[in-house]
Amino acid sequence: MRLTKYIVALGCAALLGACSATVSSDDDEDASSELSSSSKRKSSSSTSDKKSSSSNSSDKKSSAEEKDSVNSSSSKEDGKSSSSTEELDEDCIGESGKPWDGTTAKTFACGAGTKLSPYIILTAEQLAKLAFVIGANDENYQGKYYKLGADIILNKGEIIDNKGALVADSTKLHKWTPIGNSNICFTGIFDGDNHIISGMFINTTSTHNGLFGNSNGTIQNIVVKNSWATGGNATAGVLGNLKGSGILKEATNKASIIGTGNITGGVVGNYESECCNKVGTIEYTENHGFVTGAKTVGGIIGNATNIKITNAKNFNEITGISGTGGIAGSLGSNSILISAENTGKISGKEQTAGIVGYMGHWLSCSTNKKQAILKGAQNKGSIEGQKYTAGIIGKSECTANTKIANESPIIGTSYTAGLIGSADNSSIESAYNVGDIFGDIYVGGIIGYNEVGVSQSIYSTGKVDGDSLVGLMIGYNYNTTMADYYYLEQGEQEPFGLNNSGGVATPKSEKEMKSSDFAELLGEDFVYDSGLNNGYPILSWEHEE
Repeated sequence: MRLTKYIVALGCAALLGACSATVSSDDDEDASSELSSSSKRKSSSSTSDKKSSSSNSSDKKSSAEEKDSVNSSSSKEDGKSSSSTEELDEDCIGESGKPWDGTTAKTFACGAGTKLSPYIILTAEQLAKLAFVIGANDENYQGKYYKLGADIILNKGEIIDNKGALVADSTKLHKWTPIGNSNICFTGIFDGDNHIISGMFINTTSTHNGLFGNSNGTIQNIVVKNSWATGGNATAGVLGNLKGSGILKEATNKASIIGTGNITGGVVGNYESECCNKVGTIEYTENHGFVTGAKTVGGIIGNATNIKITNAKNFNEITGISGTGGIAGSLGSNSILISAENTGKISGKEQTAGIVGYMGHWLSCSTNKKQAILKGAQNKGSIEGQKYTAGIIGKSECTANTKIANESPIIGTSYTAGLIGSADNSSIESAYNVGDIFGDIYVGGIIGYNEVGVSQSIYSTGKVDGDSLVGLMIGYNYNTTMADYYYLEQGEQEPFGLNNSGGVATPKSEKEMKSSDFAELLGEDFVYDSGLNNGYPILSWEHEE
């Protein structure tokens, strides 16, 4: 059965349980303004485990402008929190900094579970209490406010090495029970206050695994590091399954994730939209951990439909079999991804890409459902796959893609390209490829196989090598409208392997392409900087970083 049909069936599967949502996501902002804002914001945890000197409380607006303001004053250092225990209510109980003893506390440190007085968690035992009361679906603790007051150590010592391998003696580790499970969601607001959860160990064949197992509440400002999670469907470092109108923001994974099931992610395993009537929100997330799974494996999220993801970055290796991406394994119809970057190595067999393995849905256009939208994406990681392998999207059906770029080599077999391996009823605007492409059949600098679409303001400079239907721009092209399509002259090699009822592409010399005039020719989304991208034009949002 084709992967796309599998994902659609899974979206409403009873496997993922049922929880009633209590938290609503913010209204969608204009995609252009979000991309512009996100390009100005620096990652707060890409080089070290840092903590913000001004914490983001759960009642703040989630607009990109406010996020820029909040994070401009960030100066996080590992082990130096913005909220020390001395600043907490003197009546708070619990000694922070100690490893978990495997027990559950009787009470939280202090607080009333309200917005003004959240339950404060200082110890691992108190965090275990949260897992216990949510797992028991205790109504006294659902829908409440929680906040970390210190870093939490679930197991002491080195759990994984710098290659992500488990080095601790697993027989001596305390096993973590996720907060929420397949039948019970966390429905409250959890603010990690930029603290670090370390030493988490999960080793199970069951579903819904991570620090949190299942949530349709709000989880924010949290880092999971030096941890290991092995589990079935919906396994990740921070959250196994996000549901309904749930929100996850300011979350970073630095744990090793091993998925034995079909949905695995670095930060989030799966998003469940409750069959298309709600939209989840994921904002400002990063993955630095090794992630390995089978079907639908992503650095940020394994699988989602009806999701809005903004500012997502992957820095490490992602390995899967089918549907593998640096950001997402699969994003279905009515999904929006804005500002995504991958620098990690991505490896798979079918539908492998730097950003999304599979995106869209084959029924979306024919049934008037919304397209999947990708705006602002860049791949700098090497990509190795077989069928449907590309820098940005492995296989695309009914998607709209703008301001995307690939700068790394792509190695595949069939349907291999710099941007999209196979594009059906999809559009690309303002894009480029400078990576070399290697495949067998349907191989292109921009698209491997292209059918019924629109492409404009695009250029490619990379070498393209293959056996059949190979083009410097598109391997096979059918019935596509094109404008401002340019490629670097490379001897007698043609821009199209086969062009059937398609457009035309214009050759340019290296000197012509490395100029401000060429950037102007491409349009306002491009800028020229001789010191960047080996002198070739880049997208304006890249320059603003």
